[in-house]
Amino acid sequence: MKLANIIFLFFLLFLTKLYSSEILELRKQYLKGELIKPPTYFQENFTETEEILYNLTLFEHNLDKNNLEEAQKYALSLQDYYPISQLVNFKLGEHYFLNKNYIAAKEYFEKCIKNDSQFHEARRYLAKICFELKEYENAYKHYNVLSWFRPDKDVLEKIEYLTNHISYWQETTETLKFAEISVSTSIVSPKIDVGISTKDNGKLMQIDCVKFYSKDDFVIYNEDGKKFLECKGGLNNQWTIVYRTRLKKIGVIAPPLNKEIRTSSKFIIVEPKFSTNTFIITEYKWFKNSFPQLREYRGKLIIKRLKDQIIVINKLPIEEYLYSVVAREIGKDRPDEALKTQAIIARTLAVYRTKTSSHKYFDVCRGQHCQAYEGVRCEAENVTKAVNDTTGEVIFNNGKVANIFFHANCGGLFSISFFNKHDLIADFEINIDTQTTFALNNQEKLFSWYLLPPKLYCGPSQLVHPGCSRWLRVVKRTELSKYLNEKYKIGNLKEIKIIERKDNGYITKLKLIGTKKKVVLNCEHLIRNITPLGNLRSASFYLEYNKTNSTYYFWGAGWGHGVGMCQSGVSNLAKEGKKNYIDIIKHYYPNTEIKKIYFLPYP
Repeated sequence: MKLANIIFLFFLLFLTKLYSSEILELRKQYLKGELIKPPTYFQENFTETEEILYNLTLFEHNLDKNNLEEAQKYALSLQDYYPISQLVNFKLGEHYFLNKNYIAAKEYFEKCIKNDSQFHEARRYLAKICFELKEYENAYKHYNVLSWFRPDKDVLEKIEYLTNHISYWQETTETLKFAEISVSTSIVSPKIDVGISTKDNGKLMQIDCVKFYSKDDFVIYNEDGKKFLECKGGLNNQWTIVYRTRLKKIGVIAPPLNKEIRTSSKFIIVEPKFSTNTFIITEYKWFKNSFPQLREYRGKLIIKRLKDQIIVINKLPIEEYLYSVVAREIGKDRPDEALKTQAIIARTLAVYRTKTSSHKYFDVCRGQHCQAYEGVRCEAENVTKAVNDTTGEVIFNNGKVANIFFHANCGGLFSISFFNKHDLIADFEINIDTQTTFALNNQEKLFSWYLLPPKLYCGPSQLVHPGCSRWLRVVKRTELSKYLNEKYKIGNLKEIKIIERKDNGYITKLKLIGTKKKVVLNCEHLIRNITPLGNLRSASFYLEYNKTNSTYYFWGAGWGHGVGMCQSGVSNLAKEGKKNYIDIIKHYYPNTEIKKIYFLPYP
């Protein structure tokens, strides 16, 4: 090679590194509000990352200067780069909203929500726009979602107004109809106790009454196993079980005469006469407060009385429990190998929980604290087949039922367990199936990982929503400051500092610096709960603060805790036909084995 060529290549390498450093510095200057006039570069020498970062910075800079025409040029070049396009669409929507061009603003905010239903800052604008355009049904839907997160006076007033003015809003009840279920008599499956009067976080709902229908006739037994009451089923007979706290007795109100029969038993068992029976629980109550349910369950119901409330438990075979769990956790529309994978994961978790004491009164709760369980109405034929095809198959580690975890989306890197932060596995096409030394240890890597990720197995597809693997939240400093001060009494927010993160990007320590005090958050759920309009999808994010408009950008990856199986990755791997369910489990849980435990002595 000629000396001139060597010098030229060296110059290009030097220029690339120089540009990379300068473009990052340019971005820093803009975010600090110090960018007066952007310098000119030879963009043909840019890498793709540099070009995107440069265009994003100039897009925001020109929009801040109200130079819409110039900003649109840069915006056009960024639309194919998700999640950067989320910020572009949000900022353009905000610009048009402030200029009262609601039609144009609506188009951009709808793109944000279509990509990520949890981008609630965009949803808030969309709610206001729909209200202004008198699209009241859409406005109500958006305001209703916003009401989940400490709604302010404006949200509450809008909901009240819309409830009274939109013609479609009528208080209706779902038509009651029992499902036809199939029961396999050949499977010898252990039973599981599911707490179905629980919140999503696993805590008990405070209730003293449950109302239900039974498809067929049933019998109620007391704690001694003695028959307490013979009962008629059917949709003409709604049964009510209520706890009389002063008397310390459980009352059964029998239709149609509403006659109450009481027992001092600590619990009662509601047992169907036929295995094809189901129960529809219509309502829980706490004094005058009503909690509508309309959920249908297989198996038995157990009602236990505590000091001042009752617990409702659904006892049924683990396999029948999985018919609902698998459908609810990963979705009915997933490929067969993905459904089989989820079935084995869910069964392993269920069997493990029956052998531990996560809950005092039952094995598992019905919410995400354990596994999402909603009964018969979630079931589907293909899911039931996947469960049946893997009957009794459970993951073992070192001769014991494994204590495993799973989550919605890892963002590209996941941990095998909670106990070792370095046991990472890559969930993208380069070096998959191998331990990775990939570490997010500098700003350039962080920017690329969160804003320009490689092709991920858990990335956007027909089965995986874009907002699962990468997401953006845009929060005004004043709004964030008010929220965090209410939670932690820090005064006005001065700064958010990321103190420590794992090699896969998940933040383990975050410092909130206020005018009154500093607070360090080192728990995942606390770190995710720092934004006013709902939790962040994960604790894996890259933080930017735009001083020009006093706004924080949370550029995030993944959904959930990032430990164990990634459901999005499983779905895409199965769809592409690259792995069967055994291969998939080996990928996400190395050094484990699958054993069939039914028809053998239960371990």
